Amino acid sequence: MKNKSFALIGLVGMLLAVWVFRQPIGTGLAWFSDRAAVAASVQHLGFWGPGIIFVLLVLQVFLAFIPGQALMVTCGFLYGFWGGLLITWVSLVAGGHVAFLLARRCGRSFAERWISPSILARWDKASEGQGVGFFAMSLVLPVFPNDAMCYVAGLGKISPRRFLYANMLGRGTACFLASLVGAYGSRIPLWGWVVGVGLILAACAG
Repeated sequence: MKNKSFALIGLVGMLLAVWVFRQPIGTGLAWFSDRAAVAASVQHLGFWGPGIIFVLLVLQVFLAFIPGQALMVTCGFLYGFWGGLLITWVSLVAGGHVAFLLARRCGRSFAERWISPSILARWDKASEGQGVGFFAMSLVLPVFPNDAMCYVAGLGKISPRRFLYANMLGRGTACFLASLVGAYGSRIPLWGWVVGVGLILAACAG
């Protein structure tokens, strides 16, 4: 009963805080959805820009309102193909593996704080007995809830080493494609298409 009282007080306090700070919260969410505004803000940060993007991309594995895809494309736009690829790949692999390890260690109750229980239950069944190739694809293809699959893997039986491989391959493919779009726009060179298709096939076969 005491724990429930504390939880209720905490919930009421959180709702009051959201109400009091609704205007800056709304402004922040609007900023996240505006790629030009994000790019201008990151450019203004200069040396610290890549670090801020790194933190945001790690956090977006836990906070759904942070638009990971938009940040990935923006990173390629700001820092070029190779710079964008490096920053986004390291960030997403780090965030995804942390989510995997926390879900593995803390269990379903932890995962359900960040991911809908119905989504976890649905993809638990779909991923049962699956290996590297499945989880690599799940981190690339938009038909999957990409970030949620890190928690699903953590709750499953795939080993940390094998998931790290799937994480690096899947996130690497997604970051490669996003960095191409950010750096080249609609003028993606032929080598980009060839390597991109090759990476997708590798992820499927992994």
